[in-house]
Amino acid sequence: MKLIVCDTGPILHLKEANLLELLQKAGKVCIPKMVDTELKKLYPLWGKHRPEWILIDPLLPNETTQAESLFLSGLLGFGEAEAIILAKRLKPKWFLTDDTETRILANSLGMEVHGSLGIVLWSAAIGQINYIESKEALDRLSKTSLWISRDILSEALKALKTIFEKS
Repeated sequence: MKLIVCDTGPILHLKEANLLELLQKAGKVCIPKMVDTELKKLYPLWGKHRPEWILIDPLLPNETTQAESLFLSGLLGFGEAEAIILAKRLKPKWFLTDDTETRILANSLGMEVHGSLGIVLWSAAIGQINYIESKEALDRLSKTSLWISRDILSEALKALKTIFEKS
């Protein structure tokens, strides 16, 4: 089972699209405390209804200082900064974010980065969801708070066609 570190975005967007179970099937998901805090602000019942498979892994004191420095640089939100620092320690197979700046930084640190769209495409590629379910999932994601350009959505639909033409 692959280890995944995630910031707030993919959990938020997949939850809004009612697709959070796809993330559960992807691997062991760890989040830092600030991501949990951000999700509680967005969903007051998150604390009582957080899926047990999403594990909170607090930062060590020196890591908190590193996350604060990243946050104070103005490039990342605090949840994103904590997630990057947690991923540096845990060395996950995947780092999940829907934020461009966070994606760029994680890539520069050698992490394999994916987002909400990537979870849907991965689920299709391994056969967890069929073509119709995949298209519906992309449509639902496009109606969440995740900003998806028409071009990116078009590329994702082309990728789905390629995935299912091969099977």
